[in-house]
Amino acid sequence: MAIINMNAESYREYTQGDKPVLVEFAAPWCSYCRRLAPALEAVAEEYSDKLVFGAINIDDEPDLAKAEIIELVPTLLIYRKGKILGSIVAPDSKAELEAFIGKALDSENENRNIEDHLYDMIVVGGGPGGYTAALYAARAGLDVVVLEKLSSGGQMALTEQIDNYPGFEEGIGGYELGEKIRKGAERFGVKTRLTDVKALELSRPIKQVETAEGMVHAKTVVLATGAGPRELGLDSEQEFIGKGVNYCAACDGMFFKDGTVVVVGGGNSAAEDALLLSRICEKVILVHRRDTLSATKIYHEPLFKAKNIEFCWDCEVIELLTVDKITGIRVRNLKTNEERSISCDGVFISIGRKPSTEMLKGKIALDPAGYIVADESTRTDIPGVFAVGDVRTKALRQVVTAVGDGAMAVHYAEEYLAEDHAD
Repeated sequence: MAIINMNAESYREYTQGDKPVLVEFAAPWCSYCRRLAPALEAVAEEYSDKLVFGAINIDDEPDLAKAEIIELVPTLLIYRKGKILGSIVAPDSKAELEAFIGKALDSENENRNIEDHLYDMIVVGGGPGGYTAALYAARAGLDVVVLEKLSSGGQMALTEQIDNYPGFEEGIGGYELGEKIRKGAERFGVKTRLTDVKALELSRPIKQVETAEGMVHAKTVVLATGAGPRELGLDSEQEFIGKGVNYCAACDGMFFKDGTVVVVGGGNSAAEDALLLSRICEKVILVHRRDTLSATKIYHEPLFKAKNIEFCWDCEVIELLTVDKITGIRVRNLKTNEERSISCDGVFISIGRKPSTEMLKGKIALDPAGYIVADESTRTDIPGVFAVGDVRTKALRQVVTAVGDGAMAVHYAEEYLAEDHAD
């Protein structure tokens, strides 16, 4: 068989080796994994002289999947000598899979010359705002590279269905839309590097971005790092991530098939998660601090009609009940102060987002919540540095506003470059 079934021990052995290895993180309940299997088998035969192919069942190796931050399946990573050469989530064709492999295998040679090249623009983050900025920059004749740690789409890629993005009358999956935006940008010459960003030096005319593969230089930088899930801040919350504590229903919902889960929150994310989980789980309990939903009205009717969704109004979660995993929660009624316990198999925390700006603290102006201070022009307090999408201060964080930010950033980046700051 061309694909090796790996466990955690053999995974570590192969990924540290001299020969490149492609590892697929998959699950037996994942329908896309089954769809991908024939193409992956065929490619494994064709590339057997260049690559070792392995597969990890995340149900059998949950700790490994958690350690590698596998948020969606199938996720494919290529390693050599312990270094990730590339990663992709759910390739939609054999051709895309082969293109991914070719790019990853060529990346080592490319990275040798990475320090010698000066880009017009580096985009940090491959969400809709980042790739729109890259598209507009490339069409303006700028030399631009997108640095993305996993796959296109950002948080949008974790959304099962997007119904409020213009041009898709039947809606579209978040991952699918992210891929379309990426391909549209790359059509005009945008380069994508799948790599982790380690540090940034933005104050000089020539900006420096340190990545896992080396240093990248550019005259301008667009920060499109997005936002991640906000935590409740309870004891044991971090300890039990992957053991009942979850932040993404689309990623982890199937782990609780036919079980009872709690969704914490009352906004659009919580409403969407509750509806998705109601199709998977026996019971969904939505816990909200108020007595009405803050989610937009379009979610209200399907939520109230769902027979297996219960509501716990005016309550906050004050404790996670655990043994070896989550067994329930304890809530306090904010009006009566009464406390009670609720049994469940898992908790999905959907209380909003926090900006991904940890590495920017002390280097750029941030507001008290940690968002990059930038107005509708997307310009920050550092000349030549722009912030787009969910990471900047703004009233509305949606895909369509991120896309608008991306276009706006390039308009002002062109003005900046015309003044010839870089020397």
